[in-house]
Amino acid sequence: MHIDGAFEGNIIAKNSVTIGKNGSVKGSINAEHLMVSGKLMGNCDCNMVEILPQGRIDGEVAAREIIIEKTAEFVGQSIVHKDRQHQDAFSKDKKALSNTANTTSTEAKS
Repeated sequence: MHIDGAFEGNIIAKNSVTIGKNGSVKGSINAEHLMVSGKLMGNCDCNMVEILPQGRIDGEVAAREIIIEKTAEFVGQSIVHKDRQHQDAFSKDKKALSNTANTTSTEAKS
């Protein structure tokens, strides 16, 4: 998806979203890859966020990878997700649930 005009609202995309030099988005974006040459006023949750020269994001960015190029602007807060941390936490929770399930089924047999 390529935006080169004014857009207000939330965007959910499976692939990439590009905000062109003349583009302006007011809302949140959830996509695999976000490239900003224009302006985003809102939050984004993506795998990769690139703020290209002359691009600007005002808001919260949650991503695995954030690239801010020279003359780009970012005003807000960033959260970097790391897959391993999430997998480890999930594995521990899954293991705990598995142990609980085994204990429950063992007690049911007794």
